[in-house]
Amino acid sequence: MAEGRANGGLKANSVGLLGVLMQGIATIAPAFAVLSTFVFTVGLAGLAAPLAYLLAGVALLPLALSVNELSRVFPSAGGWYTWIARSLHPRAGFFAGWYMSLWLPLAPTLVFAYLASTVLTPCVAAEYGVHVPVWLWTVVGVGGVAWTAYRGVQVSERLLVITGSSELCIMLALAVTGFVHPGAGGFNFESFDPRRVPVGGSLFLAVVFSIFAYSGWEAVAPLAEESRDPKRTVPRALLGSVLVMIVFLVLTAWGYLIGIGTDDVGKIKSAVAFPVFELAKRVWGRFWVLGPLAMLNSALAASAAFFNAGTRTWYGMAQSGSLPRALAWVHPTRKTPDNAIHLMLACQSISALLVLSIKPELALPVWAFTLTFGLITMYVLASLGVIKLYAGARRAERKLWRHVVWPSLAIVSMLFLGYKSLVPLPDEGLRFAVYFFIGYSALGAAVLLFLKWSGRDAWLQRVSDGVEPPKS
Repeated sequence: MAEGRANGGLKANSVGLLGVLMQGIATIAPAFAVLSTFVFTVGLAGLAAPLAYLLAGVALLPLALSVNELSRVFPSAGGWYTWIARSLHPRAGFFAGWYMSLWLPLAPTLVFAYLASTVLTPCVAAEYGVHVPVWLWTVVGVGGVAWTAYRGVQVSERLLVITGSSELCIMLALAVTGFVHPGAGGFNFESFDPRRVPVGGSLFLAVVFSIFAYSGWEAVAPLAEESRDPKRTVPRALLGSVLVMIVFLVLTAWGYLIGIGTDDVGKIKSAVAFPVFELAKRVWGRFWVLGPLAMLNSALAASAAFFNAGTRTWYGMAQSGSLPRALAWVHPTRKTPDNAIHLMLACQSISALLVLSIKPELALPVWAFTLTFGLITMYVLASLGVIKLYAGARRAERKLWRHVVWPSLAIVSMLFLGYKSLVPLPDEGLRFAVYFFIGYSALGAAVLLFLKWSGRDAWLQRVSDGVEPPKS
């Protein structure tokens, strides 16, 4: 297995700025992000749902500005794992990879199953009288994405650019049409008034859940070793994906509420038919099917990005020795981390068990909240890493705003959101996500203790020094 790694590792200079930017945007899955979170966010924040998306984006901006500094110093396929390990502590970096492993490997099957059960299967049955099983959509979708992963990152890049661009255009066009043809209540700016949160709702919980809608911008990082000029490309793509998605999520959520009718916002949570698609039917007629097609595009692009980011994160962790070295093996000709892709495919079976045991429409919100707590933890660790790095080894380069103010703001905002989402505890369904996150974190700590007690701590020094393990 050392042969693959001896052939030069991952294929360098394969992806330009557009491809890396679309990696972040596609992982966020714009159409899927807004449509899968819209009803739930409106249920929490009511008419103020666009404000929740805006506040979540504003909370992420200091973080994006802060971690840009780490991406310039440590361009690596390990991404957040490497950044936090090198700037703060290797064990803290391990938790970044641990939380990414909760997210990326399980996402493709969950995304396709949710999309198939809530949109694709019902739409095809209603329009054409044909029942396409949820499992068939899922197997075909995940299988196609896996094929692009084995073919190489350039094939994935083309898929991301085509599908990502088309879904952005379709969903923005529907929002603009909603502005032009408003429902009951007409055009207004009430969506940005925090007083429009319904009794029993929670703007803070809506903001936390909206952070999940943004999740994916951090998946830009693992393409560092395959991108052109990664010290410039990755930071630009990190910040650019957040800025693009702030505009997209706020405009689309606002446009959909205007089009559905701000006087009817209370009916959205209990609506039998998907409200955004009902809007599309009203304003686009028979072309409403572009909405489900955009979600299918979104699922394809997001899953391709999940495969890219997840396998590269494992590759980076395996290079340092915190995961089995077999995951660092690269195919000699395609330059793809095939063993990591094999493991990614195997993880789809675990995700499938979740889908079989819990309905996708129930599993996705719980998984999303669990993941969001992991992301918040990862964001705090990265911000602490920036402060420590530029207070120590790179003190001579320290800038007040870049290396003190922005990371401090990121820490405060993330901790505040985390606190407000836990106090008081959410309802029974979402409360399970809190318990699962605690259990998953404890399991990660147990893995670290096992590595320590079994005398397998050599990876700590290798990560600190940025040295690969010896090749056998």
